[in-house]
Amino acid sequence: MRTLFALLMMLTLFIPQTGFAEDSTIKGKYKVIGDLAKLKGLKQVEIEEYFNYSCGHCYKFLETSEKLHKQFKGKVFHKKVPIYWGNQTPYPAMAYYIADQHGIEKKFTRELFDTNFLMEINIFQPRVIKLLSRDHGIEKEITSGMQSPEIKQKVDQGMAKAKQLEINETPTVIINGVLKVTPSISGGSVELMTDNLAVILEDLLKQ
Repeated sequence: MRTLFALLMMLTLFIPQTGFAEDSTIKGKYKVIGDLAKLKGLKQVEIEEYFNYSCGHCYKFLETSEKLHKQFKGKVFHKKVPIYWGNQTPYPAMAYYIADQHGIEKKFTRELFDTNFLMEINIFQPRVIKLLSRDHGIEKEITSGMQSPEIKQKVDQGMAKAKQLEINETPTVIINGVLKVTPSISGGSVELMTDNLAVILEDLLKQ
């Protein structure tokens, strides 16, 4: 009996500790990319959204994500990272950071999405962005910002981080650097992804 007890104690010492009890697995669908222990006892959750201006799912997430902000008011910090693919230009991503500096990111992002999807105009052309910026009163800021090393660096950093995190689908949401959530992981649609995020966030904020 003593030998069996000693063996059980030794086995216990070699069981990896994650910070969560066996019966408290995080609810929802996701891919673990970091240390789960960092998610214990959260009072606020950070969701980092990687998006692309030509992505229909990202366009839809503009609306569905508002449900999350209402449901978890004050408990979710939503950070956005614009990225681009293939032959697309970095200009919309640059415009995102410039507009953000001037407090109109939300309005300008909506404008870019609407122009792309409703008007079917190629927003990856700098002249299109310049015309849109005129309507929002930031034409000079956009013009100078497009030449700014600081703005270029922000875009490059976002792209580098997306590569590091193996972002190959948009929108991709990273929760506190630990969980990765995408439409395909959630079931295939942005609506399902939003519902899935609600399940995950609710569970995390209960830990």
